[in-house]
Amino acid sequence: MRIVVCITASIVLSGCCLLSPIFSTGHDPQFLRVYYRNGLDVLDTFHGTYQKDLVEAGTTNAPMWLTTREQQILLEALQENSFFTLPDVIHAQPNVIVFPSHGPDTLRVEYEGRTKTVVWYWPLPIATNPLDDVGARVLDIRSILWDIIFSKPEYKALPPAKGGYQ
Repeated sequence: MRIVVCITASIVLSGCCLLSPIFSTGHDPQFLRVYYRNGLDVLDTFHGTYQKDLVEAGTTNAPMWLTTREQQILLEALQENSFFTLPDVIHAQPNVIVFPSHGPDTLRVEYEGRTKTVVWYWPLPIATNPLDDVGARVLDIRSILWDIIFSKPEYKALPPAKGGYQ
């Protein structure tokens, strides 16, 4: 009986170790969580996924997390561009139409218990005063985010998009 209890306890304890966050995550802690949607392309570090739009072939998904360094780089860009003070919605430049429209882009960031979501429409407005240029600030953040995504091996392993939108 003691042997059965010891074996059972060993299995339970080893199972707990295997399921602990240190061993099961396989990725850096996500101190900066990001949800970025551009059309059908979606990075979601809340759930550790990336969805790529393959256009004619639909979409495909891959696991994706940000490294600590990538999170630091993105956080610096968010802070430099005052992301947490951007308006919640940035409307398109007036009297300009994008066709076909893939809808608005969305960037939601959670950092240190604060969550901020910014939604923007294309084309972004152009400001005459650089200090008021929310469009340029969003483009800078977006550019850094895309650089991070495109450099990741998980992204490079995905099939290329085929075709185009009309």
